[in-house]
Amino acid sequence: MALGWLDIAVLIAYFAITLAIGLWFGRRERTTHDFFLGGRRQHWLLAGVSIIATEISALTVIAVPGDAFHGDWSYLQMYAGSFIGRILIVLLLLPAFYGGAVTTVYEYLGQRFGPWTRTTASLMFFASRIFGSGIRLLVACLAVSEIFQWPLVGVVVAATGVAMIYATFGGIKAILWTDAFQALVFVSAAVTLIVVLFLYTPGHYSQNFGDAYYAGKFHTFTGGISLRSDKGFWLLTINAVFTTMAAMGTDQDLTQRMLTCPNLKQSQRSLIFNAIAGFPIVCTFLFVGSMLWAYYESRPFETIPDRVIEQKALILPYFIAHGLPSNVGLQGLMVAAIFAAAMGSLSSAIGALASTAVTDIYRPLVKAQRSESHYLRVARAFTVFFGLILIFVALAFQRADELLWAVFEWVGLVFGGMLGVFVLGVTTKHRGRDGVNALAMLSSVGVLVVLKMYQDAAEIVYIAWPWWIVIGTVWTYALGAMFATRRSSVNNQT
Repeated sequence: MALGWLDIAVLIAYFAITLAIGLWFGRRERTTHDFFLGGRRQHWLLAGVSIIATEISALTVIAVPGDAFHGDWSYLQMYAGSFIGRILIVLLLLPAFYGGAVTTVYEYLGQRFGPWTRTTASLMFFASRIFGSGIRLLVACLAVSEIFQWPLVGVVVAATGVAMIYATFGGIKAILWTDAFQALVFVSAAVTLIVVLFLYTPGHYSQNFGDAYYAGKFHTFTGGISLRSDKGFWLLTINAVFTTMAAMGTDQDLTQRMLTCPNLKQSQRSLIFNAIAGFPIVCTFLFVGSMLWAYYESRPFETIPDRVIEQKALILPYFIAHGLPSNVGLQGLMVAAIFAAAMGSLSSAIGALASTAVTDIYRPLVKAQRSESHYLRVARAFTVFFGLILIFVALAFQRADELLWAVFEWVGLVFGGMLGVFVLGVTTKHRGRDGVNALAMLSSVGVLVVLKMYQDAAEIVYIAWPWWIVIGTVWTYALGAMFATRRSSVNNQT
């Protein structure tokens, strides 16, 4: 598909504005404190919007409508638990992070327990964030590849390269402000798309809405709770509490935004705003999927290719390429929205990975004190390095079908261990020993990997993936709580 000149103009304008914002607000970075935390002078509203832009990645923009198109609104069941998880972060984790004046959340673990716990959690963050962000990158690039019929490898490389430019140059301030613009782009695109679908679907809008409703496209809640089910309300609520606390309270990618606020109160306000604003946005993208179903249901003569049916995330890109009129700016806006979602989450991940690598790995290993300019150069080098790593991960998952749920499955293997040790730190004062904590986190991953491999092979004993993070958290917390903290291990760390 070739874009018309007006669509190309919209796309060029998006990239030009994004780069201009990133370069302008990211200028004058002189220290790692500026590069990683924005000098801790950022407004809570900007941080809250940035969290939305990072959390609502290509998985939300593309895969969530695809999930609603092929199924229903089961994904929304996770939001109740997600809200509870945010409140627990506000009450338990953020006070601990601001009390320790940390740059990364893993610094808190070093202060509370010691270097082994800190380093192990940092490495587990690398694993979860690299896999999760790699899949998110893949979702967006699959969409662009579908629209333009470009080679997937080229799209992945190009998207990552653009995101790395402003992330490498301007650090967290560039990421925050470009996130705000990108959030505006993909939310505006989603609302526009709903209006277009109402206008383009034959029949009265109430009839189309009713057809989708009676076909079960708005079905949300599934009762019951079982070890084998992965879609029940209570199960997904429990899972979402744990996953949200892990993703937003123990994952540097999202927590870094809250740490840019001047004080604890503003940091808490940014997350509460995110909890309220995120709900209607998720509903908007689910509604896009339901209306896409009504659109194609009204056109039985229009056959959707098998490859689009088999790869759920391709239905929205297919509509953009074949259902929208060309050269009126709509296709350009929708493609810009996909790039906005991809670049928002990608640049954030790269920045968080770099901050953790420098603060929690490189600085402790380099005993001699170096200048801030040295650490800033290292931070930018790590930014490029992790961008390249994400390219390889994205391409490795290109054959996966259930991309939306694959992220939750993979991060569930490591999130439990991370969350367990953080909760241990903030709910106890003298429990948890440095080396034991590291073993507890690693052993929780080992248990879950064995469980996943065994049930993949036999499914005789089957525990659905939403339980994995719960098992990992309880396992790590219980093992850590059996041992008292040795204060000397904390006091003597460097």
